[in-house]
Amino acid sequence: MVKPSSAGSTPESSQPQPRPASAHLPHGELSDPVFPDDAAFVSDKDVRDTPAEVDAAFRAQRGVALAYFLVFLVLVAAFPVLTMTLQWWTEARVFGELSPGFVAAAGGLYLAFAVIGIAAARLSASVESRMLGGQQGLHDEDDASGPAPGATLGTEDPR
Repeated sequence: MVKPSSAGSTPESSQPQPRPASAHLPHGELSDPVFPDDAAFVSDKDVRDTPAEVDAAFRAQRGVALAYFLVFLVLVAAFPVLTMTLQWWTEARVFGELSPGFVAAAGGLYLAFAVIGIAAARLSASVESRMLGGQQGLHDEDDASGPAPGATLGTEDPR
């Protein structure tokens, strides 16, 4: 419901407005802003996921995180193993006086960690978008599917 303002020309909303951040409690403590219930902000396009869907998505995300952590751990653990087992890892020279181990540690690990991070983030986002969001994707696919099989665009029934 909209009621006119004190000036009479512009309407004001009847929904409760948050208190300004400068509102203080008796002992000088800042108060938390008061917002209306979440139900006041629910629209037709909001999607509510069930607890089972959220739990399944959480378990999938945890699996993705553990898998990429294991890849990270193997990369980090490979350096001491390679140093102790392969002589050429520290004694050979690749660029000037730099050994393959030094080159890999100085630049290769940063590149590998960046690739792992980007891959993990993209996979996590993909898992979340596929598993959460309710039935929204099903309706979008129906609209974008196009004409029925056997129908041709731009032609009319000759009968």
